[in-house]
Amino acid sequence: MDFKITTLVENTVPMGRGLVGEHGLSFFIEAGKRKVLFDTGQGLALPVNAKALGIDLASVEAVVLSHGHYDHTGGLKALLSVNRRFTLFAHPDAFAHKFSRRDNRVHPIGLSMGQKDLEATGIRVVLSTAPMEVVPGITTTGEIPMETAYERIDTALFTGKCEALQPDPLKDDLSLILHARNGHGVLLGCAHRGVVNILTQVEKINGKKRLLALAGGLHLTGASGARVNRIMEALERFSPEILAPGHCTGFPAVFRLWAAFEENFRLNQVGNVIRI
Repeated sequence: MDFKITTLVENTVPMGRGLVGEHGLSFFIEAGKRKVLFDTGQGLALPVNAKALGIDLASVEAVVLSHGHYDHTGGLKALLSVNRRFTLFAHPDAFAHKFSRRDNRVHPIGLSMGQKDLEATGIRVVLSTAPMEVVPGITTTGEIPMETAYERIDTALFTGKCEALQPDPLKDDLSLILHARNGHGVLLGCAHRGVVNILTQVEKINGKKRLLALAGGLHLTGASGARVNRIMEALERFSPEILAPGHCTGFPAVFRLWAAFEENFRLNQVGNVIRI
C-alpha cells in the first residue's frame, strides 16, 4: 500500500504559506481512499492549516491519539465541529488525569474531554493496550516495553489526583506503523517511552523491514549528550530512509540528527509531505 503523510500541526512553519505553528503535533494520513488523523495538536492550528492545505477534516474516518497530553489531543473539539463520524483509537490511560511539575508548580496537561463526553457526541471509542488495526495497512504499536537502559520517562510528568500524584509511566505512548509495499513507516507522537524501544517493538510486530520513514517527536529536549549519542547510534542501525524529527525533539538533538543523517534528514514542519 502507498501512503501520503501530511503534517497538519507542528511547532514550526515555513514562511509565506498562511500556515500556523503551535506546540503540538498532528499528521493527516492518506492510505488509498482511507483518511486517518494521528493526533490533533492543541486546537488552534488544526482547522486553520487543514483549510490552507486543502484537507477536508470531515473525510477523516479514524483518529489515533498517541497519548493523553493537551498538545496532541486539544484539537478534538475543533474536529468534532466538522466531523462526528470517526472512530477514536487510544490506550486506556490516555484518559487518565495528567500533570506536569515545572518551576515547583503543578500544571494540568491532560485531555479536556473525557471518554463519556466523546461517546455522548456519537464517537466510537476503541481502547486497547495491545496493537490495533486502525484501517487496513495502519496499526498502532500497543504498549512499548522499556528495554533500553538509556531511555527513560520524563520525571516531571505525573498522573493521578493533585493531592496524590504519582510518576506517569506513559503507558499510553503509542506510535503508528504504516505497512508499505517495500517496508514500513513509523509515526511518533512524543516517543515518551523511547524511540529505540518503539522501533524495537515495531520490528517485533512487523519484522526487520526497511524503515522507509521515521517522523514526529523524539522527546530529547534536555537530554544529556551521552543519551543522545546512544540513541543516534541505534538510529544508524535502523537506517531510516527519511528522518523527519520535530515537536519535542529539541534543537540541540535536531541539529545533531541533521549532521548525522544529512541526506535523509528533513525537519518536520507544518505542510511537510512524506510519501512511502
